[in-house]
Amino acid sequence: MKIFLSVLATIVGLIIIGLIVMYSGTVNVGVTGSHSGLTKWVFSTTMERSVKSRASDIEAPDLANEEMIREGAEHYMRMCQGCHSFPGRERSGRARSLEPAPPHLYEKEEIEEWTPAEQFWITQNGIMMTAMPAWGTSHSDEEIWNIVAFLRKLPEMSPEEYQQLSEEIRAEREGESHSEGEEHEHKH
Repeated sequence: MKIFLSVLATIVGLIIIGLIVMYSGTVNVGVTGSHSGLTKWVFSTTMERSVKSRASDIEAPDLANEEMIREGAEHYMRMCQGCHSFPGRERSGRARSLEPAPPHLYEKEEIEEWTPAEQFWITQNGIMMTAMPAWGTSHSDEEIWNIVAFLRKLPEMSPEEYQQLSEEIRAEREGESHSEGEEHEHKH
């Protein structure tokens, strides 16, 4: 009984300390402020464990399919490169103002940190308390897998290869916009 009361007193004490910190205003929630090491560790560990747990049952399709990669590149260029950048280019001013900073997804270490299933889950569901949106609300699973296929290929691309692909996709889009009114549809 003494152990139970000690554990209970500890839990109540931690809750009271947490409430004092919350209501005191001592924690700077401004993006221009830097998080403490403890705060960064709590947020990153919580996020990593959450993603790994939720993505554990997801099976990735064959991501080497060139059509998937190209479709994913088109989505990445429209939706992702503004924050995550691309080979040969630093983050935009908007992306530099985010805390935590969005990862450079063209860096091999960033891509290898997550499995394809985890990247799918992150892209589909977003990440709370970051600027990462949940693309699954507006995109089908197939479109999200296409993005993941491209992400897996992106670190292998040189700045010149990325630029060439970007120009090809832009030209294709311009050509499609002049065709007979066929539009790209997303899940609603």
